[in-house]
Amino acid sequence: MILMCHDGAKKSHMSKTRLIRKYLSVLVLLPALCRIPQLLAQGDEEKRPLIDVEDYNVDAELLPAANQVKAKASVKFTVAEATLNYVIFDFNANLKPDKIYIAGKPPLSSLAPVPATASSQTQVPYLTRGAKKKSTPSATAPPPPAPDPNQLRFSQSAEDHTLRVDFSSSLSKSQSVTLVFEYAGTLKSSENSPLEGVLVASVNEDVSYLLSIGRWFPINRYMRDRATATFRITVPEGYIVAMDGIPKAKEVNNGKEVFTFVNERATFPGSLAAGKFNALPVASGRVEITFYVKDNKRDYINAQTEVIGKILDLFSEKFGPYPLKTLKVAIIDNNSLLGYSAPGIEFLADRAFESSPNGNLLAREIAYQWWQDLIVPKSPRDLWLKEGFAGYAALLYQESISSEAGFVQELKDTAVAALLHEDKSTIRNAYQLEEYSPEYNSILKSKGAYVLHMLRGVLGDEKFFKLLKEYIYNFGYKEASIEDFKALAEKIHGQDLTYFFAQWIEQNGVPQFQYEFTTYRAKDGFKVTGTVKQDLDTFRMPVEILVETDGKPELKKVEVVGPESNFSVSTFGKPRSAKIDPNQKILRISDEIRVATFIGKGDELKKLGEPTEAIGQYQKAIELNKRSSLAFYRVGEAFFEQRSYQSAANSFREALNGDLEPKWIEVWCHINLGKVYDVLSQRERALKEYQQALDTNDNTQGAQETAQRLIQEPYRYEGTRVVVR
Repeated sequence: MILMCHDGAKKSHMSKTRLIRKYLSVLVLLPALCRIPQLLAQGDEEKRPLIDVEDYNVDAELLPAANQVKAKASVKFTVAEATLNYVIFDFNANLKPDKIYIAGKPPLSSLAPVPATASSQTQVPYLTRGAKKKSTPSATAPPPPAPDPNQLRFSQSAEDHTLRVDFSSSLSKSQSVTLVFEYAGTLKSSENSPLEGVLVASVNEDVSYLLSIGRWFPINRYMRDRATATFRITVPEGYIVAMDGIPKAKEVNNGKEVFTFVNERATFPGSLAAGKFNALPVASGRVEITFYVKDNKRDYINAQTEVIGKILDLFSEKFGPYPLKTLKVAIIDNNSLLGYSAPGIEFLADRAFESSPNGNLLAREIAYQWWQDLIVPKSPRDLWLKEGFAGYAALLYQESISSEAGFVQELKDTAVAALLHEDKSTIRNAYQLEEYSPEYNSILKSKGAYVLHMLRGVLGDEKFFKLLKEYIYNFGYKEASIEDFKALAEKIHGQDLTYFFAQWIEQNGVPQFQYEFTTYRAKDGFKVTGTVKQDLDTFRMPVEILVETDGKPELKKVEVVGPESNFSVSTFGKPRSAKIDPNQKILRISDEIRVATFIGKGDELKKLGEPTEAIGQYQKAIELNKRSSLAFYRVGEAFFEQRSYQSAANSFREALNGDLEPKWIEVWCHINLGKVYDVLSQRERALKEYQQALDTNDNTQGAQETAQRLIQEPYRYEGTRVVVR
C-alpha cells in the first residue's frame, strides 16, 4: 500500500523541522552552498543488480503552460553479473511510465495496457503491468484483453525515487540490452522531490530546469555510472535551452523548437535549463563562457566573467587544466538550489547572480568540474574526496584574493562551521548522516576542507599541489577511494601518513592547546623553552610556535605528539610573548572559537524557528565572553522576532557596549533600536537612532539606505517570518 499525504497541516512538527533543516542546509550554510545529494547508502547500492549503462538517448518535450514533460528515453546497458532478472533505475516519482519495453519490441498497438496488480515480490510498493487474474467473463461483458508479451512489468517507489523493471526471461553477463521508457508527468513543486523540500525538476513558463539530481530520466547509479548521451529537447517557440553536451543545429518542428545536445565522451549527462534567455558568449582566456540570462541580468555579466575567469585560472594552475573548452552558466529561479554543477555547465539561482559576484559560491561550484566530474568517490565512505576538496578549492580562491590576516579569518570561520557538529560523526562515516543536513555539511564540507589545509601544512606547498595534480592525472575519469589518495600522498611525501588520516578522517575530536614557557639568556641572544599541552592522547601534528621579540619574530615548527611536547626556540631579540598556531593551520578549539560556535548553533536554531533554544546558545556564548557584541545582537534579534521589545532593546544596548565585533554591529544596533521605538510609537527616539546609524557611515548590507528609508517612513511590524538567505 502506498500512503501519500498531500496536506501540509497533517505533517508532524518533526517532519517540518527536518524539511526546514534540509532546505536551510542546502541554501544557507555559510560559506557553503549547496550541493546535491550524492551517492546512495552503501547497502542500497549493493542490493541493486549490476549493469553498466553505455548510452542514454532521450527525446523530451517541455510543456511550460501545463507544467508537464513528455519523454521517451532509450537506455543501452550491458549486464555486469552472471544472471539478471530485473534492473533498478533512479527515477523521479512525479513522473509516471506508460510503457517500458526492449528496443525493437514495442507493445502491440492493438492491445490495451494491462492494468496494474498488487505484488509481494519486493518490500517497496510494487505496481505491475501484467495480465489480469484469469476470470470467467460474463455473457454480456467482453473478455479481458490478452497480456501484451512485449510490455515489461515494472514497479515505482515514491519513497526512494526508483523504478524497477522485470524481464520475462533472464539476461546473461555481458549481454547488451536497450530499454525504452515512455513516460510523462507534472513538475511544478518541491512536493515529493528527490531532494526533500527543494525543487530540482521544474517545468514553468518563466524558466524550466531539469537537473540530473531530479532524476527526470531513468538513471543508473546517480553520479556513479558514466555514459554517452544524446538529448533532443522540444520547447515552445522563442525558448532557448542550455544543457551539458555539445549543441547541434537547432530544428523547427510544427512551430516548436528542437535543441539537440550530444555527449560523445562518457560523462554524467542530463542537466538543462530552458526559458526566454539571451545566450551571450564571452571569451575568458582559453575558455569560452556562455551566459544564459534574462534581460535584467545582462549588466552583471562583465563582473561575473572577471571572477569566473580568475577562478578557472587559479584552479587550472593548482589542479590541472580545466577539462573542457567551454563553460555554460544558466540562471534559474529562486525556488531551487543556490548553485548546481553539472559537466560543463553551472546553474545559479537568480539571487546568486548580481552585480557583486558571490566568489565563494562560484569557486565551490566550479571546483566540482574537477572533484565531481573528473574523479568520482568510489563509495559513500569516500565522499570527502568530493565535498572536502570542493570546499577547500573555495578556500584557495579566498586565499588568492585576501590578505594574510583576511585568510586567517576565513580559516577561523571555516573552523567554526566545522566544529558546529564535529562530535556527530567522523569524516569517513558522515555518509550515514542525513544528506545535506547541517551535520553533513559541517563535517564533510567544512571540516573536510580544513583537513586538506592541514595536509598542506604537513606536506608543504610544493608537495601538496603536486599531489593534487597527480591525483587528477592518475584518477581522471575514474573512481577513487580515500586509500588511493592516501597512498599517493605517502608516495609524494616519502613518509607514512597513517597517523594523519587516522586522526582526521577515521576519528573525531580536535585539540585545545595550552602552553607554558621560560626565557633564558643565551650566548647569541635568548632561548625560549616550554611545553605544549593538549587533551588528545593519540594526537600527532607539526605545530607552529611564534615567538614575538624586540626585533624580528621567530617562527618554528614543533612536532607535537601526545598530551605534552617540549619545544625550544632561539631568538636574537628579547622574547615578549609566544603564540601557538598563529596562522590557524590546525583545526582546534579555543575560547574565541567556542564562543563563535555557540553563536553559530544559535543561528541554526533561529533559522529553524526555535528562538528560545537559540537564545540559550547565545547565552552560553555570553557566559564565555561577556563583551561579545555579536552574541548580544543575536539575542536582541531573537527577542525582537518574539515581540519582546524591552528585552530586545536591552540586548541591542548591551551589544553597543561590548567589543563591537564585527564592525557592522554598531550601525545595525541603531537601526534595530529605531525599529523597536517605531513599533512602540516613540517616533522621536526612533529618528534619533536612525540618525546615529547614518553617522556611522557604515553601509554593510545596505544599512545606510535602510536608515534613510526608515527616516522617511516609520517601521511597521510585518509578523514573524523565517528568512532564508
